[in-house]
Amino acid sequence: MEHRKIIEDLKKEYNNINVKQEGVFIMKKRIEEAKRENKNKKIKYVSVASIAAIATFVALPNLSPNIAMAMGKIPIIGKIVNVVTMNKYDEQDKNITAKTPVASDESSTQNLEKFNKEVDEYIKNLTEEFKKDFQVGANQSLDIDYDVITDTEKMFSLRINGTETKASGFTFSKIYNIDKKTGEMVELKDLFKEGSNYIDILSENIKQQMKEQMANDDSKAYFIDKDMEDSNFTKIREDQNFYFDKDDNLVIAFDEYEVAPGYMGEVEFVIENNLIKDILK
Repeated sequence: MEHRKIIEDLKKEYNNINVKQEGVFIMKKRIEEAKRENKNKKIKYVSVASIAAIATFVALPNLSPNIAMAMGKIPIIGKIVNVVTMNKYDEQDKNITAKTPVASDESSTQNLEKFNKEVDEYIKNLTEEFKKDFQVGANQSLDIDYDVITDTEKMFSLRINGTETKASGFTFSKIYNIDKKTGEMVELKDLFKEGSNYIDILSENIKQQMKEQMANDDSKAYFIDKDMEDSNFTKIREDQNFYFDKDDNLVIAFDEYEVAPGYMGEVEFVIENNLIKDILK
């Protein structure tokens, strides 16, 4: 898997570094702390790659800037890398900055190879499409970043954030969700019972929320009940972006301009559990 190759590369670079004495001390200290943390817990076996990553952590000041920037969460005893960043699609001469996440379950029980491949392909396609229209000297840029928005016992959700500039800016995102129990990627339709008509139920609730927000706040505006019917929001897509918040509420997310004017940015709507509890699987 790709993240394991990253660990091996880091390990090789570490082996060529003279670690300062204080670095060795910090490494030993962290190992002892981790041992104490696990004293009353079930002990997990630690891979050689994990030990190498710990050593790399204390040697970070001696690493090249590219390697240092490429590291996300560094493993400690009993854990492996959660997310690391690769900048392989960066092309400064074409104004592209793209941070590509590579994820791994900390218990090492889930195979996230499919997830990592899909995320990588998505970012690759974005950069390739941008390069087709890119003109040297034009005010054009593409910035891609990511953040983990959910990490619970049940679900892991990672959002790819994009900003494309062509005279004016446009922001967009794509959210990937993983069921931690199965290790499978989850789309919105996978949450609901067959024949539950979830699209209409969610869409009607979102339209109601839009109307309530506009009635209570003059600064809010949505594409609903406008004269230009073609631009009005009617219903969500089958593959609409979603995630579960810290209170386990379903959140439906929209890109900039998708359901509202640009000044509103990317908007989200929280769906109360009572509305959908009977149609969830």
